Amino acid sequence: MAMMKLLCARTGILVLLMLGSLPFSGCVMMKDKPAAEDLNLVMAGMDGSDGVSFEGAAALLIDGKTVPESSLYYGGKVADHNQISLYSLLPDGGHPASAAESGPHPLKQSSGDAPVYYTRMVKEDGKWTMKQASPALDGSNPLEALNPLRQLEELEKLDKKVTEEAGSARGTRVLRIELTAQEARKQLSAELEQKMLVIKPAARRGAAAADTHAKALEAKSALWEQKQAELQQRLNQADIRTVYYLKVDPKRNLPTRLTRNRTLTYPGKAGTTTEEAYITQVDFYGYK
Repeated sequence: MAMMKLLCARTGILVLLMLGSLPFSGCVMMKDKPAAEDLNLVMAGMDGSDGVSFEGAAALLIDGKTVPESSLYYGGKVADHNQISLYSLLPDGGHPASAAESGPHPLKQSSGDAPVYYTRMVKEDGKWTMKQASPALDGSNPLEALNPLRQLEELEKLDKKVTEEAGSARGTRVLRIELTAQEARKQLSAELEQKMLVIKPAARRGAAAADTHAKALEAKSALWEQKQAELQQRLNQADIRTVYYLKVDPKRNLPTRLTRNRTLTYPGKAGTTTEEAYITQVDFYGYK
């Protein structure tokens, strides 16, 4: 049922990731080497931290309008460098609270109609492994993809251009990290492939109602194949741009905010152009 709803609900490319932009000023071109070195220092500072708390938000916009069901507010904690927990938060329409304002406020299952998520992951042999998730949602939990440590770690390996933003607040620096067009497409393709595999219909074990299940599975598989082909065609036609903004405390070489803005532009109906933007923002506080 979850697979059918997801495949039939919308046809947008980024809807599968489901879940305002930050008003940064113009980018000042600096030599890539100093800005890239700043990024390396930030990563080293993060590695040297024993723990940190964070709160963030994610949303999908289509032609500038937010898809309501895509909005997600979340928080979490990092412990012992290699353990992280994430949980959904009550939407308040504002920016994530700072450590001085309030701590995280996990949702209770009875709080309205908003879905409640929880995920715990551990880094083992260089990879983040999910140890606990609630609810499973047919094996897919949106919080897994929002692991900010994994996002930062991926930045080290991706083909990118690092510059510094002008007009940053005093005592902070903002690094602008734009992926190359090829890297942005490669990254998105991998994420979508993983999402599609999660919702791919699978045969059940056991012989009970075998004929009925076989027919239902055949129908679901045909729909999955159709949507997979449509998704791939649209992806091939799309222009993809992915930009990260990393706000840094230069005194401690620690990140205070990470924003990712992924924009897709592709041909729409009747000669129009459709733009999808998937935006995530996470604030870090309470370093240990």
